[in-house]
Amino acid sequence: MNRILIVSHAPLAAEAGAGQVALQLSDALRALGNKVSLWSPHPLSSALHWWENLTLVREKLNSYLTAQQNFDIIDAPANLITRQVRAKGRMIVARSTQPQLLYLLEEINYPIHRNIWGILQILSRSLFFGATLLLNLWGWNRADFILCLGSLEKEWMKKRFPWYKTKIVSYFNAPSKGDQLQFAEIRKHRKGLSEFGGVRFLWMGRWRPHKGCRELVNFITSRSSSCPEDVFTIAGSGPEAEKDCPLELSRSGRLKVIPSFSRDELYHLLATHDAGLFTSRVEGWGLSLNEMLESGMVVFATNTGGVPDLRPFFKETLRSFPPPEEIELPKSSSPPEAYFDKFSWEKIAQSYMNSISA
Repeated sequence: MNRILIVSHAPLAAEAGAGQVALQLSDALRALGNKVSLWSPHPLSSALHWWENLTLVREKLNSYLTAQQNFDIIDAPANLITRQVRAKGRMIVARSTQPQLLYLLEEINYPIHRNIWGILQILSRSLFFGATLLLNLWGWNRADFILCLGSLEKEWMKKRFPWYKTKIVSYFNAPSKGDQLQFAEIRKHRKGLSEFGGVRFLWMGRWRPHKGCRELVNFITSRSSSCPEDVFTIAGSGPEAEKDCPLELSRSGRLKVIPSFSRDELYHLLATHDAGLFTSRVEGWGLSLNEMLESGMVVFATNTGGVPDLRPFFKETLRSFPPPEEIELPKSSSPPEAYFDKFSWEKIAQSYMNSISA
């Protein structure tokens, strides 16, 4: 039995992506006979500057570890792996939940007004990128393994940081067992193209530049003109999406923006839409991919996040973004058993232990 500590920078809640992964991984590792503790710094003050916030989190983690016996494995984000963390773990795993450096590069390159404030914005983002890179490098140096999320991030890390090649491994993401049962039920009742003739498109995610928001809005604007029966839903975006979307589509009822939704509402969204949109320019994984595909939807996706890892199992329903004008939506079929052999938390946890024991 291993004594494992999983450190999450996010709240330990199903609504927080990184927190959800930590919860699922910890439960699955316990099922394998390990003793697993979870730690998160939350709640934190939203008034703190990012550097003050990070400093406080590192101090809180060091304080927590001082009162603990040593762990066999400490799993933590790279920027939280301090000397104290290294000293308290027999094995240190720097586990990624998102390609933070790529997200920051996307923010730096995002078009802004070319005035003094825009230039200051770029300088601020560049300094943030430099500080984040430095902290990650320190964490990766102290770690025994660097655990990337998905094959794309693994290959990017090996290419950009080849001196870490021998310690770079990867893992996958997946819905919970309970969610997978719900998705199977939705899949069972899916009938193909909706009765009113148009396609009901669904996009889910935060409204951030790396999510491909501009590309999404351009697609919706173009598609709404050429295919007047189609309708669109943007869900989980917060209030920002409404400001960027065509007002006339919202007024006509063809575009619906849902700032946030509960887990029960997720199942309803999946059941009442025909096709998913995944437009990310950069992505950690994109659990909405699994959710939409497992519920039997056709998903039109950019080649980011978990797409390359999922494509072999969804050859008919995982297609390239943007969609063609004529869309065929087949009746739902179940994912192959080989999919669940990789994309269930029981299998992910077993692969995790095998990877860091290699």
